[in-house]
Amino acid sequence: MLVVAGVLCDWDAVPGIVNEWRNVKTALGLPPEVEVKWNVPEGHPTRQALAQVQRTSKELREQAVKFVAGRYDLTFIAVVMLEQRDLSFWKKWVWRKTSVRDFYCEGLKYLVQRVAQEVVEARFQSCVIICDTPELGRESFTLRAIRRGSTAVEKTYQDWYRNGAGRGPGGQHKVVPLCEIGFHPSVLIGDATYHDMLQIADVVAGVTREWVGAARENRETSWKVECFKAISGRFRSRHGTPGLFGDGFVLWPSNPGLWEQLKRSLGYVMER
Repeated sequence: MLVVAGVLCDWDAVPGIVNEWRNVKTALGLPPEVEVKWNVPEGHPTRQALAQVQRTSKELREQAVKFVAGRYDLTFIAVVMLEQRDLSFWKKWVWRKTSVRDFYCEGLKYLVQRVAQEVVEARFQSCVIICDTPELGRESFTLRAIRRGSTAVEKTYQDWYRNGAGRGPGGQHKVVPLCEIGFHPSVLIGDATYHDMLQIADVVAGVTREWVGAARENRETSWKVECFKAISGRFRSRHGTPGLFGDGFVLWPSNPGLWEQLKRSLGYVMER
């Protein structure tokens, strides 16, 4: 499973959001510049910093969820890409570095479609896309929806800038080049180690991944589901059916059974 998640906000609001995000860290006794990750691996500087102040990664997660759930100046979009291929076959016969990250650019496309739609509907004057380092390798490889290589994101965005990223949900707007609706000419590649807004996006991605994983395992009443419920109101929902489904939350490829499980986990009653 690959989750491509984004946080949409007004550019001028970023410094204030970052300051308050850093206050969450210092309230836990952590340095303000420490990187917040939903999954903190062993040996990571953040895990070491937590140990020094006798805090746990779960406490950090809980405070991060509380923060993002209360941010009415943020809008979330998350795209979940489910791996459907026989990876051993693909690695042997098609692309030796095959992984679910093959579809990062495709997931980013669905996210950008919705951001473009929001820019038009909310009448924003400009838009900058900042991505965490996508880790798509150095070697270029392209096959249908697959885009890999050190410049795959930049080249794909260039096409969207010239020709558009496709139609978003609702189908109310024609596909237009991003250059015509105020997008900047290139995506910017950042690093969540140093960029607090990318850390917030990582939390949204992590919570979404845990929620989908819990639903797939029929654990619809777990703490992980409760975390997603807490932030679900911040997801884009202008054209969802219902709510965030199909708008702020995208599942690719289509999986009707899982789709219904996810709806039930948030309390939607399905009628037949």
